[in-house]
Parts: sequence; C-alpha cells; structure tokens
Amino acid sequence: MKLDRPEFEGATRGRLGGAAVRVCVREAVRKYLGIWLEEHPERAMAVTGRIARGIH
Repeated sequence: MKLDRPEFEGATRGRLGGAAVRVCVREAVRKYLGIWLEEHPERAMAVTGRIARGIH
C-alpha cells in the first residue's frame, strides 16, 4: 500500500495509522484470510483452535 500522506500514531511515530490504512488492511485481511482458510481447512482449524484457546 502506498499513501500520499501517511499518518503515524504515537510519540515515536512507530505505528502507521489513519482511517484509510485501517479500512484497506481490514478489507485485504478479510478477503485473503477468508480465501486461505477455505483452501486450507485442516490448517484453518488448527489456527482458529489456537486463537480460541489463547495460545500463541
């Protein structure tokens, strides 16, 4: 993603923020993660199981 005017959060400006970034990232993750989960059901179950149990 390329932004004409990137916005950073925090005093150290170490975190990219802004509404445009959040929307773009959310949509990309939703689309491509959904596709990956459908294409890899066994791995998807393992990942979602770990998330549900709170294991990193």
